Amino acid sequence: MPSGLTGTETYQLLAQSLDLRARAQERIAANLANQDTPGYQARRIEFQDALKGALGAENTLRPAATRPGHFGATGADAIGKVHGTEKVIRDGAGPDGSTVTPEEEMARMAENAVMFDAAAQIIGSKYRSLKYVIREGR
Repeated sequence: MPSGLTGTETYQLLAQSLDLRARAQERIAANLANQDTPGYQARRIEFQDALKGALGAENTLRPAATRPGHFGATGADAIGKVHGTEKVIRDGAGPDGSTVTPEEEMARMAENAVMFDAAAQIIGSKYRSLKYVIREGR
């Protein structure tokens, strides 16, 4: 897991998570906007497994690199390279050929918004803590 208050991986993970969740929210909104478009195929931005994999890259034992990228992306570098993939949903087409299920998209939107807000609050808290330390407790 990312380490400490000032761990670079922590900030990179939170920042990347915010970016990816914003993209996912845009994709969900586009799906909802096109729910009545005949033949429209819903799309999703998938990134959670890739972020978990990047976190795992941080925790592996590796020899010291003598230059950037020597042994591939690790830690914050690996997290920063996660961009998510767009997956086209082809299953569950309705009578008009659209694969958008409004109820499912609304649930995804609510879950994504909660996760975005949680990450934003955590990173805000970390910055407030650093500010407190910089001001020597004042």
